[in-house]
Amino acid sequence: MTHRKLTKFIQCFADELDRGETQIARSHANRLRALQADLTGAGEVPDGRVPVQDICEAELAACAPDASLAKALLDLMPSLHFTRSKTYMAAPPSAGFGSNYGYGVICGPVSGPPVLMTDPDIAFGVMLLGPNTHYPLHHHPADELYYTVTGPSAWRTGRDPWVSRGIGEIIHHPSWMPHATLSGDRSLVLLYVWHGDLETDAAFLPDFMAPDAVLQTARTDVK
Repeated sequence: MTHRKLTKFIQCFADELDRGETQIARSHANRLRALQADLTGAGEVPDGRVPVQDICEAELAACAPDASLAKALLDLMPSLHFTRSKTYMAAPPSAGFGSNYGYGVICGPVSGPPVLMTDPDIAFGVMLLGPNTHYPLHHHPADELYYTVTGPSAWRTGRDPWVSRGIGEIIHHPSWMPHATLSGDRSLVLLYVWHGDLETDAAFLPDFMAPDAVLQTARTDVK
């Protein structure tokens, strides 16, 4: 990992968040730039890959010529350690979920997965989902912001209907808000920012929509 690649990625991510309409997005952009100003503590992490990573990197490569953030993230990907939640893998929500999900943390607390930069108050990184993958309803105490690097995808909160999202959108989930995600017929690459309680893992919730109904209902939203 070179500081140049990390600097470029943080710059591109902060620029995109600054284009957001919410104060929280702009606040995160400022925090990222503050971290970017001093990368002396950034280091190497052990290798770690997940099964879905190859197709997600291919999707990023397809977007990279037209998107500076996608290109910066693609360049940084080999330096990240990707993993899967032990809680999720102990009781996966569907048969194929484990092979179609993964994440890598760029910055976060020392108590979590290997990170390039440590910070006790903010965590950000990459979420990967394979095609047609339902990330079921769940919640967590951390306030969460997502940025859609690829797409399309569908999102819902609580008992609300699915909403279609394209590339380059910012999605905010306040603390404890139940939410779910569904990728389309292409793999989905997301950037996330957590702040608040970074120690408590997410937990799946009972959902009034069965998995088959979820896929059927959201199919038209992710075309």
